[in-house]
Amino acid sequence: MAFVAALPRDAAATEPKFGPNDLQTLFFIAKSDDHNRVDYGMRLDAACRPVGSEPVFPYWREFEPPPPVRTKPMSSFSKIGYGIATQKLLETTATGAESAIVLRKVARAIYITTSKGTDGHCKSLVRTNVAGVKYAELTSIFVKLSGPLSVDYVDIRGKDLATGKDVTERLRN
Repeated sequence: MAFVAALPRDAAATEPKFGPNDLQTLFFIAKSDDHNRVDYGMRLDAACRPVGSEPVFPYWREFEPPPPVRTKPMSSFSKIGYGIATQKLLETTATGAESAIVLRKVARAIYITTSKGTDGHCKSLVRTNVAGVKYAELTSIFVKLSGPLSVDYVDIRGKDLATGKDVTERLRN
């Protein structure tokens, strides 16, 4: 979070604010037209349990123009392509929780397990089905744009938790 102090005052006022237990990036969506991306963060309490009815939220992480890296909230228009259709708390424990979300444009369940790490900080494991691997760890999603408002394909990237091998699934319209 050191980059926050380096931002101009007006930019810092519009960026997402993160609490001491929040996870800034569960996974992200990169796109082919630049290096900027959409990150999905999660609001958590001191026991690493979700806070509020919509704890997972997308926001822009801008790498261009460099430096510094900037963050800003999603516009209503951006939420059409990158927003969350549903999110649900499935289970809570004394030290974490299991949640599920579905993105608007990638219609498959994404499961998020939060827990307290050995260092005392909250951590997550994000899983979804990727290329026939049930509950692979989701690492990122890549969108190959074919125009300003059109998509050529979407790659869902993950890791097979049983073998450690990278897996990718390409979705086409």
